[in-house]
Amino acid sequence: MTSLTLESFIDEMIRLSRKRGYSPTTFIQMRRRHGTVDAISRLVVSGDIQSGFRRLDALGLLDWTIEAAVRKFPDEFSREVQYAAKWRLDQVKSGSELPTRPAGPKSAPPT
Repeated sequence: MTSLTLESFIDEMIRLSRKRGYSPTTFIQMRRRHGTVDAISRLVVSGDIQSGFRRLDALGLLDWTIEAAVRKFPDEFSREVQYAAKWRLDQVKSGSELPTRPAGPKSAPPT
């Protein structure tokens, strides 16, 4: 069961986002369909860096992303989800350009 604190954090994230002109519609729909923890987990471990993450970063709300929620409430999420959230946040904080999707293994050069 999701903690009330996580639910409150996500509700506040949505409120702050809307206040700055962005409504995370896809996440809201996924949250209704799958529940908060499952929706966050699905998005964070997907291969794509979501536009919502980029948008919240641009709005100065990096501490209110779903990745930040994973870091703030780690007991709610698997290690895989925790690792993926940390990786995304570390990329932004280090000033690295976020790829659209994480790079896969490099193929061997042609012979």
